[in-house]
Amino acid sequence: MPVNREFSLGRGIEFMNVTRPVGIYSPTITAFNRDESINEKATRAYVRFLLDSHVHGLAPMGSAGEFIALTEKERMQVMEWTFDEVNGQVPVYAGTGHYSTRVTIELSRHALKCGAKGLMIMPPYLLRPPKDDVLNHFRKIREAVDLPIMVYNVPILSGVELSPHDIQTLAEEDVLHAVKWSHPEVARIHDTQFLCGDKVSVFVGVDLVGFEGLAAGADGYIGGMAMMMPARLRTVFDTLRRKDGLEDARRQWNHLLPLIQFEYRALFSDVGQPHWLAVCREAADLMGIRVGSPRLPLRPLSRELRNELKQILDKLKKV
Repeated sequence: MPVNREFSLGRGIEFMNVTRPVGIYSPTITAFNRDESINEKATRAYVRFLLDSHVHGLAPMGSAGEFIALTEKERMQVMEWTFDEVNGQVPVYAGTGHYSTRVTIELSRHALKCGAKGLMIMPPYLLRPPKDDVLNHFRKIREAVDLPIMVYNVPILSGVELSPHDIQTLAEEDVLHAVKWSHPEVARIHDTQFLCGDKVSVFVGVDLVGFEGLAAGADGYIGGMAMMMPARLRTVFDTLRRKDGLEDARRQWNHLLPLIQFEYRALFSDVGQPHWLAVCREAADLMGIRVGSPRLPLRPLSRELRNELKQILDKLKKV
């Protein structure tokens, strides 16, 4: 029997007393000063920009928030500022992933205390634990913190991936409730939906296949476009929800393609520039939100690349 995936945006999907996330969830940028200290004022301003763009929710402290470059104390501080700005306006799925299960639990408990509606957690990375250990990692977190968990599946960064069948296993145990698929194979989206039904919200998490993922029926979107062009992405999402909206949504998406291709150019270049995160940060700066450069080792865009990005953004303003 086909699964009915209709839902009320802003409220999510209710299943087994757990409200799962749906819609456009924007990652947040951690703003830095020139000395690499965190810029609280600009970090808060960026959160307000996202809220004013009418996104459905936020996903702070993911890879875009440079959690890997922050101390645990800094991660907790940024969480507090984010929740203070949000003030209950939209649900927040806080990024609390860490290789250590113990540290992940500590960060997750802090997120719960701050008011998180859920957790976004990358599988334990670098050492690539055996699959059973990875599954146990999520079980231990769920036992310790009573919040829905979204697994942040990004194998190109973590080196670890939960398959649709792994997600099904943990969903049936009430451990996982959502997945962000940061993978270019759209098949993973409908495979997960087929196996998990209404137990799991499925988010597309990579801009290169963002339109295809949403058109395939993804419940939501977390990615670079949700950071740089959140209002336009919300329009694409809403248009695709109309029965006759596919072609209109495709035209709207095509306007964004030059920016997406620039963002991911490094994937098809030997020089490795520009880095997608440097693009997202520079775009925020060019739109008037001074979030500063990333922390080293990442560096900002060169003047030439910044000018090219500015031209792309200027053209977007006209359509």
